[in-house]
Amino acid sequence: MFPTKPAHATFRGMVIGIDPGVSGAIVAVAAGGIVHVADMPTVAVNGKQQLDPAGVRAVLVSRDVSHVVIEHVQGVQKSGATSAFNFGRGFGLLEGIVAGLQLPYTLVRPQRWTKDLAVGRDKGEHRAMAARLWPASAATFARVKDDGRADAALIAEWFRRQGINGKASGVAPDRRSAG
Repeated sequence: MFPTKPAHATFRGMVIGIDPGVSGAIVAVAAGGIVHVADMPTVAVNGKQQLDPAGVRAVLVSRDVSHVVIEHVQGVQKSGATSAFNFGRGFGLLEGIVAGLQLPYTLVRPQRWTKDLAVGRDKGEHRAMAARLWPASAATFARVKDDGRADAALIAEWFRRQGINGKASGVAPDRRSAG
């Protein structure tokens, strides 16, 4: 099982978790559970899927968001230069959209949130944990390709469990990086 904090320490606003990348997702979590799930909005450019900035913005402005948490990932090893560039471009667009909307946000390394929630590297384990945490939304995480949804939901839940009114210690209130 994973560590828990007392209920009074849990962040109570709506938190958006973002698993970046074209196969990622945007998930809104509140005290009552999963509020909204959106696969990463994408658009085809020259036959390849890329992040759709207008679609991301539309998802974010459609919710009363208290905080956004973006997984701060590195480039994938053994990927080509073009793939690494496109992934970095997408990550930068996500951070820019969130900052442009003046939403408070945190960047968290995957090693940090997975360790804190005591979940391994296996994406199937991530989907299973999400289904256990939110049984009413278990179908949302049922398919293998739903790992981005599970990760985004768990990232949001990681932040909620950090408590302290959404303030990670030692991190600036407008932009935080954890891990």
